[in-house]
Amino acid sequence: MHSLEWKMEPVGILILVIFIFTMIIILSEKINETATALFAMCLSVGFLILTDRMNFEAFILLIEWDTILFVTAMMIVVSISASSGVFQYIALHLAQRTGGEPKSVFTSFMAFVFVISLFFDPLPTMLIMGPLTVEVCRAIDMDYRVLLISQVIISNFASFPSIVGSVSNLVISSWANIEAGYLFLALLPLSLLLFPITMVILSKYYSAELAHKELDTGNPLMMIRPSMMIKSRRDFYMSSIGMGILFVGLVIGPQMRLEAAFLALTIASAMLIFSEKRVTKFLRELSWDTIFFLIGLFGIIAAMEVTGLIDEMVLGLQNIVAGNVFAAMLFMLWVPGLVLAPIDNIPVAALLSPLAVEFGGVNSPVPLSLIIGTNIGGYIIPFGDAPNMIALTLAADAGNEIDRWEFTKVAFILGILHLFISTAYCFLLAWLL
Repeated sequence: MHSLEWKMEPVGILILVIFIFTMIIILSEKINETATALFAMCLSVGFLILTDRMNFEAFILLIEWDTILFVTAMMIVVSISASSGVFQYIALHLAQRTGGEPKSVFTSFMAFVFVISLFFDPLPTMLIMGPLTVEVCRAIDMDYRVLLISQVIISNFASFPSIVGSVSNLVISSWANIEAGYLFLALLPLSLLLFPITMVILSKYYSAELAHKELDTGNPLMMIRPSMMIKSRRDFYMSSIGMGILFVGLVIGPQMRLEAAFLALTIASAMLIFSEKRVTKFLRELSWDTIFFLIGLFGIIAAMEVTGLIDEMVLGLQNIVAGNVFAAMLFMLWVPGLVLAPIDNIPVAALLSPLAVEFGGVNSPVPLSLIIGTNIGGYIIPFGDAPNMIALTLAADAGNEIDRWEFTKVAFILGILHLFISTAYCFLLAWLL
């Protein structure tokens, strides 16, 4: 084992201090995280300019603009698709097909969340499904808190195999040059394995809330036509076609030298053209705070690279794991999945991606283990990630709050179980590859 020699120059130490304080402020939730990240980036660039390391124009080129454009394009696709009512249509159709029987509603809704999480980040998934879930559960006198907690958990681990499944997946895949097809084939079996295990545990834990009950045939839920959920048939068909083309393109695109950001922007811009007069509305509804948060975060990471801090961190990790790929995977799984769980998974992904890439050159499952770890870290505790807060807010607004200890008790146990299963799966994958 080589001894770790600290070779960081003074400006690097200053930027490291800025990064640490940024993480602390973000964790405290006292100041807006987007404002914090952008100001921290500006401070970092300021020190680089004052020490004649580089000018602002050269610095801007170091930011991961392809990932930012990809995220922006996917937000446009999600915004247009959600506005069509296609997801509400399917969810209401599923609820009616179950006859309102609680366990059947639970199973069908969780399966639907699993499928759409392959295409959407957990945040838009909860924004789409959460309000409808509350309304359906109210109509059949079912505890919506059970479904909201379960949806948060399932939407996160269902996102493992999809490059568009979460923003952290995008960040890590961009750094590690992971192709969408490879990611899908490598991690889909793990998500499919976790789903039935999780469903069995949740069904047993919530057995009282999911007990069978007869639903009055005159219930308003059964009288609503699912087609009424479709707000725009044009958007309905356009969303279905656009998302289908995008999914196929992300899988076969690398073989045709078509990058994910280019494909997503092409589909998003085409959908905007067909949206005609509603383009301004869709663009205004984008989550611009997330986009600017990524710009600020990637800017800080770029400054850390310029000063050699990332190289020092890689060297430090190499000393910790002693070049052992399995130890590196344990680090990438358990540190973001458990230790750093209170921090939003996007900055965690951005921080650890360069380290994962270094080991990924030796064994490709290392960056994959970071994707798994950051997603599990998103639901293992009730605070720290936006989808969790959406679930808590929806329940509170509906008049029946989710107890944070109850959320933690369920999610933490499942999260630890998922980490153990994922560790075994990644070890097997590393051995096979």
